Amino acid sequence: MLPLIAIATSILPDLIKIIAGDKAGTVATDVANAVKTITGETDPTAAKAKIATDPATATNLQVQLAQIALTAAKQQNDEADAQRQAQLAELQQRLADVQNARTNLLNLATSKSPIAWVAPTVSFLVMIGFYVLLTILIINHSKDNGLSQDQLINICIGALVAAFSTVVNFWLGSSKGSQDKDQVQAAQTTAVLKTQADQTTTALNTANAATAKAATASIAAAQAGSTPGAAAGPTTDNSTNFTQCLAVVFAEEGGYTNDPNDSGGPTNFGITLADLKEWRGTDVTADDVKNMTKAEAQEIYRSKYWNPMQCGDLPNGIDLEVFDFGVNAGIKTSIKTLQDVVGVTADGSIGPITLAATKAGDPHAIIQSFSARRLDYYRSLPKWPIFGAGWTNRTNSVEQAALKMVGAAVPVA
Repeated sequence: MLPLIAIATSILPDLIKIIAGDKAGTVATDVANAVKTITGETDPTAAKAKIATDPATATNLQVQLAQIALTAAKQQNDEADAQRQAQLAELQQRLADVQNARTNLLNLATSKSPIAWVAPTVSFLVMIGFYVLLTILIINHSKDNGLSQDQLINICIGALVAAFSTVVNFWLGSSKGSQDKDQVQAAQTTAVLKTQADQTTTALNTANAATAKAATASIAAAQAGSTPGAAAGPTTDNSTNFTQCLAVVFAEEGGYTNDPNDSGGPTNFGITLADLKEWRGTDVTADDVKNMTKAEAQEIYRSKYWNPMQCGDLPNGIDLEVFDFGVNAGIKTSIKTLQDVVGVTADGSIGPITLAATKAGDPHAIIQSFSARRLDYYRSLPKWPIFGAGWTNRTNSVEQAALKMVGAAVPVA
């Protein structure tokens, strides 16, 4: 199996990190099986020769390995998160146990239960016992194992001090100072765990990004029919979709409005006064918004929404969904919605992991799930009673347009 894994890692080097972090060893098995299945060879030499001479086999193997790497990286990330949560839960449980013990003792004392006298009695006996022993040593001037009287007395005093400290710590353990100390210790421990969590997450995200980048290139190469060493462009050259998607946005936004219930204020073609001010870099008035040309609005949409959300790299239909929701609800809200749908970390920024996961999914399912989550977002807003009907109509209209862009059969209501 190792020679087959070596072939796979030579094609996708980031697999080494993924395999090393897989304690169960399932990733290595999946990788080896992928090489055997796609090449149709069990002999490593024959498999390597087929990959070198058959570009289609090499490309298909790249895609399969990239998908394995993405799935494994996400699983490892989830396992690391679960482990950190378990550590925090254990810490919280320990602190709760200590607090419960002190509370129980206080309750017993308050209710005058006989059990509450156990700890005082033990403490009293310990103290009296050491004092009696110390008195006997001083009176009898005894010696033990060649030690002088003064040495024995010093040893007993040291033990007495330790016992006294233990008793004091027990009885003052529920004091404000002790509670503060526990809280500080808990905060420090939590901070250490959080730092470790951040470091682990950063390392995993770095590995995931590298793997996803390779996955994107592999999928692009497969769909473009290129050889493994060739430079790969976008999976689908849908940069021209901007005009088509913008037409939908223009139709939904309409012309000039200045609705007092809309926090955006004066708006034209969906571009608010604040958008126009930022674009022009100078103060603008409601008349400036009203007189804005459609061509200027188009360039604002391209630079402020389409390009930052990398809609030109998204599959057909999904680009419309993300673009329109970003215009209506904000860039980060739209991107996080897409990331939730495709099952990646919702950080509000589209990178190689999000792109690879989006391209690997079913566009019809992604569009429908995106629309459902979009409506959930709208329902959570305070102004849903006012704009709910319009938001619902817009969501449904954009969903139908998006499905048409991927060739879906749109049912008639």
